[in-house]
Amino acid sequence: MSQELYNSLLAGHEGITNGALRDVILPAILGKEADEMLYWIGKDVAREFPVQTNDELILLAKQLGFGDLSLQKKSATSQEWQLAGPIVRERINRRKEQTSFGLETGFLAQEIEFQVNSVAEAEIIERHKDNITILVKNDPSSDADSERTELVTFIHPQQSVPQPQPTKKRRHNK
Repeated sequence: MSQELYNSLLAGHEGITNGALRDVILPAILGKEADEMLYWIGKDVAREFPVQTNDELILLAKQLGFGDLSLQKKSATSQEWQLAGPIVRERINRRKEQTSFGLETGFLAQEIEFQVNSVAEAEIIERHKDNITILVKNDPSSDADSERTELVTFIHPQQSVPQPQPTKKRRHNK
């Protein structure tokens, strides 16, 4: 790891552990197939945390450390999303074209598939120095695997961590 990469990870918004995992360790393990493998891993992550609404999807993407997700365009067969924010900008600037957003792309494809109940695939269509644009296409004539979607239990992300309610101490009468 170069000093420049180390310094960038150390000072970054995602922290050295997450940054090294995403941009150094996983690509080293997965090799040339990293982007495609991360796409399928992203789909698996979405299966663990399925959400029903775009607002929940935006919140969950931020909580997972993917960045700031926003819907740009929507039609019956496609959705265009932008992923931006400090984490995305730092990742792009750190590794330029080597930065894989396969995890985020697969995650988004699967989440949209759950929401629209038809097969969906996603790809990066624009890459800038501080954001990426992901196009998710779905085919309304082909239902998603009905057995799988029937079994989905959606989660409901929360803005803050729920705090346990203090329990009242009971007095014992003697």
